[in-house]
Amino acid sequence: MAKKMVTLYIDDTSIRVLVAHDKRIKKWADLPLEPGLVKNGVVLKEAEVTAKVKQLFRVRKIRAKKVIISVSGLHCLTRPIILPQLPKEMLEEAVRREAKRVLPVPLEQLYISWQSIPAPEGKSQVFLVAVPCKAADALFKMLRQAGLKSDLMDLKPLLLARVVKEATAIIVDVQPTEFDIVIMADGVPQPIRTVSLPSEAQSWQKKLLMIKDDLTRTIEFFNSNNPENSLDPTVPIYASGELANESELCQSLSDEIGHPVRPLPPPLECPAGLDPNRYLVNIGLVFKKLSLANEAGLSATKINLNIVPTVYRSEPISLTRVLALPSAVIAIGLLFFLVVLVQNTAGDIATIRSQLDTTDQLVQQKLAQKQNLTEKMAELEKKIAAAETSGGNFAAVVTNLEKQSNMVDDNFEVIVNSLPSAASLASLSYTNPTLTIKGTAPSEEEVFSYLRELEASGRFADITITSLKKITDERMDFTLVLRAGE
Repeated sequence: MAKKMVTLYIDDTSIRVLVAHDKRIKKWADLPLEPGLVKNGVVLKEAEVTAKVKQLFRVRKIRAKKVIISVSGLHCLTRPIILPQLPKEMLEEAVRREAKRVLPVPLEQLYISWQSIPAPEGKSQVFLVAVPCKAADALFKMLRQAGLKSDLMDLKPLLLARVVKEATAIIVDVQPTEFDIVIMADGVPQPIRTVSLPSEAQSWQKKLLMIKDDLTRTIEFFNSNNPENSLDPTVPIYASGELANESELCQSLSDEIGHPVRPLPPPLECPAGLDPNRYLVNIGLVFKKLSLANEAGLSATKINLNIVPTVYRSEPISLTRVLALPSAVIAIGLLFFLVVLVQNTAGDIATIRSQLDTTDQLVQQKLAQKQNLTEKMAELEKKIAAAETSGGNFAAVVTNLEKQSNMVDDNFEVIVNSLPSAASLASLSYTNPTLTIKGTAPSEEEVFSYLRELEASGRFADITITSLKKITDERMDFTLVLRAGE
């Protein structure tokens, strides 16, 4: 019997669903989303998105309780981590400690998943994936409202890597609001970058300039950190998404980067009318479920993680549940026996009750005394509770101030560390929740590079250039206004 898989991917602009039976694609559909329902891969309005998902399933007559899902790479973190060789039972704690040290976001705000991968002799190595709790929680809340569950989830860039045959390759996927860059090195995706496209970058000329700059920096970063395994100019760049259908732009990108650029070939036979570049993430989810990549030689990736957070995974069937029904039958039998016993002793109780009447009078006297004492104790407890409430309110205020102070310090650190070496800051001011940056740079390119680094940090909900003035040929003054995220 064919194995049915329903895959679901939601980004800022649309909902995409694809149904497959084993290796054959049966149904596919997408539904546009109005701006503001989903932003940067995070479902902001669960009720509206839930209604859209139900509508899409109803119109396409898709009946399912379980779906396979993916999340955008925006604000997600991935990296290989090398550790000393450790026993298996110690590895998890060591991974969490190292993740806390190297990741720029507190672990309390992330769901962590990891997988052991081949390591140098005498070492342990894992591939780490960190997903913001905010993004995952909103997605699973929406699924629950739609009557759906998911026990399998993956990161979009890792799914793109899954459909590539080569162990070493470069992938560029361009969508309306973001683009992904993945470098596959010996079967391990590293590094991975997901970059938001600013709203003003609508033309392909502007998009291609951003993609070229980020792609060049990513390749240079990899080569500088891996001089013994640097990327040869023959290593292909696979284009997917909107870029795959733009042959002239692919050739232009190839000429400037120095690597051959070609469309990512469809990994499965696609029915007529299906644009594989539009549903590449969904197809990657099918591959993941069936483990087709290694079996069919369609991918050389060594990463095969299920990043569903533990709190959302289905509990395994336990021995307690297996024994629950027999135990209930036994309990009912015992209850029937007790009912019969109670009926037989009812007569004895009536006799004893007359003897208790006298004792009851004494008990009532004691109860009156106890009531008096209880009322006095209640008054004291009210006074104690009032004192504790006052102390708790004060502690909450202090904690909130400390939290705001730490957030501001972290934001200042990101602002300073992200500044290009050729630029300088003139002033930095903060009025909750807004930060104003004034500085100088040799040209617009450094200013926009600085802006992208700030956006990529994920710490700011909104960044606006309020002033950009050319003073001399080699000096440009700028003013940025940043609104801190939650």
